[in-house]
Amino acid sequence: MAEAGRNLFTLFTIDVVMAICWYMSGPFIPLFIRSLGASVFLASLVLFTSGVASTMAVILSGFLSDRYGEKKLIIFSALIWGLASILYRFSTTWEEAIPAAIIASLSLSLFLPARMSFIALNAKPSSVATAYGFMNIAWPVGGILGPIMGGFIIKSYGWNSLFYSWIVMALTGMLLSLSLREERDREPTRVRAEKKIRDPCLFKGSIWVLTAFILAHIVGNTARGILNTVMPFYITDIFHRDEADVGLFFSVGLGVATLITQVPSGLLADKLGRKRVMVCAVALTSFMPFLLTLSNDYIIAIILYTVATGLWSMTWPASVAYLMDLAASSRRGFIAGLRQMAVRLGFTVGPIVGGYLWDAIGPMASFYATSIFFAVSLMFLLMLKE
Repeated sequence: MAEAGRNLFTLFTIDVVMAICWYMSGPFIPLFIRSLGASVFLASLVLFTSGVASTMAVILSGFLSDRYGEKKLIIFSALIWGLASILYRFSTTWEEAIPAAIIASLSLSLFLPARMSFIALNAKPSSVATAYGFMNIAWPVGGILGPIMGGFIIKSYGWNSLFYSWIVMALTGMLLSLSLREERDREPTRVRAEKKIRDPCLFKGSIWVLTAFILAHIVGNTARGILNTVMPFYITDIFHRDEADVGLFFSVGLGVATLITQVPSGLLADKLGRKRVMVCAVALTSFMPFLLTLSNDYIIAIILYTVATGLWSMTWPASVAYLMDLAASSRRGFIAGLRQMAVRLGFTVGPIVGGYLWDAIGPMASFYATSIFFAVSLMFLLMLKE
């Protein structure tokens, strides 16, 4: 267990580094693409294109995690993030930014299933949701630091400096990943093959339960994809704020919100049940986007967005633990990939829906659609069995 603890601590540090990279990009890439001459819809089209590639890759990443090991995938994901940073640096039109956006999304798709499987391998079976809750603290830490750092760098030094900083962070993540030690490093290939023969099925529960779970994540993350895409434009166009204020908004709305909720939500999922936590959190989340349309104040918008993110992030430890409880032990990477595929598919569809509604109907239509998608996600979650 001492080695498992060291593994989890090292992975936590890698998580922080990768989360800073991701949150330094998420709020600002739509603005960067628009600065290259794209409209809101075209910027969302770039994100949609990257999401399609990411969704196609995510199942493969789960398979690769099971086949070659989580460590190799984590290292590779850091390397290609650095490549995406270089491509962004030399983009002069929004069309040229498409390959960079695709590669950045692929990096996340490779990293997350490998990370989830690695945690399951090193955590105690009786406290997997709690382990995910503690490990997920890394993402709000990155969510607090990344947007503030990104907004400051852009405002003070320009876009190129932002991309150079990503390269440094990616190399740091890669070097830290080299010190991870996998369970597979101590287990011969023949033994792993025998385990797979003894445990041939992928999923221990009903296929209808798995289908409802996947659909709930697709629809719910479509809502998140809409909201995350339009909020930077909402802040700059409606509230007339600059990139530093965008960074502050997402630092609080993403970082602080998830930091507060991750450990309590993991503990609640282990104590009260995975389904109950997910249903209660999503039911409350569905009201938040509608309330955002009633506010014309920047501070109130931060509070409402923080509440929405905090509630939605409460589903993360519960949903991963729910799926790992029902996944065959030798196929956890693949099943984690299924979940991540659903997440990425939602974040693929969400931007294009949000961008279209923004340009075709108006900004508020995007928020109304977000509430509707959250409500539909809740309907699928109600179909799950505890």
